[in-house]
Amino acid sequence: MEGIDMIVLEKTLESAMSLGIKVLQIILTLVVCFALIRFSQKALRKFFIGQTQKERLAFSERKAQTLNSISSSVLKYVIYFIGILSVLRQLGVSDSSLVVVASAGSVAVGLGAQSVVGDMLEGFFILFEDYYAVGDIVTIQGITGVVEGVALRSTKIRDVDGRLHIIPNGSVGTVTNMCNEYMNAVLVIGVAYKENIDHVLVVLQDEMTKTSDIEGIMEAPIVVGVVALNESSVDVKIVAKCQVKTNLGVEAELRRRVKNRFDKENIEIPFPQRTIHMVQSKTNY
Repeated sequence: MEGIDMIVLEKTLESAMSLGIKVLQIILTLVVCFALIRFSQKALRKFFIGQTQKERLAFSERKAQTLNSISSSVLKYVIYFIGILSVLRQLGVSDSSLVVVASAGSVAVGLGAQSVVGDMLEGFFILFEDYYAVGDIVTIQGITGVVEGVALRSTKIRDVDGRLHIIPNGSVGTVTNMCNEYMNAVLVIGVAYKENIDHVLVVLQDEMTKTSDIEGIMEAPIVVGVVALNESSVDVKIVAKCQVKTNLGVEAELRRRVKNRFDKENIEIPFPQRTIHMVQSKTNY
C-alpha cells in the first residue's frame, strides 16, 4: 500500500509541476506580449513622430501622428492574435486544431462581425484618403472636437467640454474638417444706426491693412460689408484667412483693435434701445 501511495504521490507532484510550468509559460507569454506592445508603440512613435520633418520624408506632423495611431492599433491586434495562438498551443491544442480554430474564427468574422470588418476598411480609407488626422478639429455625427486618436475600428474625438467620444469608423459618414490648409476668423461687428455706414466701412478697411503683425494671420482681412440690420445695430462682417487653430486668437485680437479704433474715431458701438410711444386715452364727459 505504501508503494502505491508513493506512486500516486509522485504522479500528483508531476501533474502539479506540469500544470505549474504551463501556467508559468502562459504568464510569461502574456508578459512578453504586453512588453512587445509597449515596446512597439514606443518604437513606432519614435519612428513617426520623434523625427524632424526632413527625416519623415513626405509625412506632415498630423499625418505622422495618424500613421502612428493606426499602426499601433494594427500591431496590437497582430500581437494579441499570436499570443492567443501561443497560449492555446501551450494548453495542448494541436496545430491541426489551431487551423480549425482559425478557420472557425474566420467564418465567425465573416458572418457575425461584418460591422467590425467594415469599421477596419473605413479606417484604412480615412488614413489613405486623408479625411482627417490626429489633432484636426472636425465635426462628425454632430459632434465637434479635436481628433485624439484614429485606430482601425474607431475614432476618438474630445469636445470643448472635455468629453471623449468614440465613433466607429464605419459610422463616420459626412466629415467636416476645419483644419484643412487654413481656417477663417469671422467677426460680426455691430455699429449704431446713427453712424455713417460708409465712413465705418472705410475705417474698418483701413484698420485691416495694419494686421500683418498678428500671429497666425495669412492675408489681410476682408471687410465683407453690411450683413444684417438688427433692432439696435447695423452688423458688418469681417473675414480673415489664418493658419489652422489660430482663428480664435486672431478673432480676439481683431476685436481688440476694432474697439480701440472705434474709440479713436468716436464710432458708437450699439446698446439695446427701445422707443416707447405713450398713447393718452380720451375721456368723454
